[in-house]
Amino acid sequence: MSKVALITDISGQDGSYLAELLLKKGYIVHGIIQHRPVMNTESFNDDEYFNHPDFRIHHYNQGEISNSGGLLALIRPDEIYNLDITSGTATHSTLPAVGISALRMLEAIRSQGLEHKTRYYHASSPTLCGLVDGMSINEMVTFNVPSADAVAQISDFWTVVNYRETFGMHACNGILFNHESPRRNERFVTRKITRGLANITQGLEKCLYLGNLNALRDWGHARDYVKMQWLMLQQDKPEDFVIATGVQFTVRQFVTFAALELGIKLRFVGKGIEEKGVIAAIISPLAAALKVGDVIVAVDPRCLRPAEVSKVSANPSKARRQLGWAPETSLQDLVIEMVLADLATAKRAARLKLYG
Repeated sequence: MSKVALITDISGQDGSYLAELLLKKGYIVHGIIQHRPVMNTESFNDDEYFNHPDFRIHHYNQGEISNSGGLLALIRPDEIYNLDITSGTATHSTLPAVGISALRMLEAIRSQGLEHKTRYYHASSPTLCGLVDGMSINEMVTFNVPSADAVAQISDFWTVVNYRETFGMHACNGILFNHESPRRNERFVTRKITRGLANITQGLEKCLYLGNLNALRDWGHARDYVKMQWLMLQQDKPEDFVIATGVQFTVRQFVTFAALELGIKLRFVGKGIEEKGVIAAIISPLAAALKVGDVIVAVDPRCLRPAEVSKVSANPSKARRQLGWAPETSLQDLVIEMVLADLATAKRAARLKLYG
């Protein structure tokens, strides 16, 4: 019989890629969409999911999702992927709802007598490791609590560990470093870069404004990372894993790669908040509307984070060693995929603007 999986926050990039993966593997997939003020619908831009005979959608209001004992009783999932993390958005006022996501879901599993049937994956983020420069993060890292968001993340992380050790549940955490795709929400810097530069080539914007261009990040493709999430639940022994590429690039390098894919060779001049990205050469007709010397990238002090961590790195060696997992997509290929998707969107917007 087909395995049954439940994915929370399926409207996000991870949820959509994971749904694709599981459907290809013959799963029956149930996805939860939450009613939020702003929902990312780009992952569901066609009818492939909704028309698939083994795909089901369930709607919950934010805060109701973990009170899902009835849903669990109905579908009795073999695997639950709890992707409903809110990295960077938790505050002290929202902590009671955010910081017990794992607790409510794990208790819902137990209340239905599914603790020895259902395997549980919890998406964590490096936010729980705090603001520590020079740290190489692995599964044995010591957490600290510089923010309400970190408090929430740490609460969920140790709840998963506690239920695994206390009740013998197959529950595990994935500490996910930055993972991107054309489905990434626009509030993240990678998508801001690819969409902004694509819009500039089509005359929809003049300049891309960013924060710290020297910030180092470990970027991978979300499509690769959901494979790791699935692998974690296929192991006989549940364990926690860091999911990352182990390689870092600066924001400036990401901008440079994206610009090159659009036919623009950039030259960066100035330092700090005075740094600018100037067009040094036009190498493709894609950027024919621009000219050498145009300033298309600048630093906006409002985009600078008050406590920037630029030297935190990831150590995914455990995943490579125990699961044989390694990312398949290079950063350059990831950038190309994101740029091409945003360029197509920008061209459509430019045509609408031109012809009304």
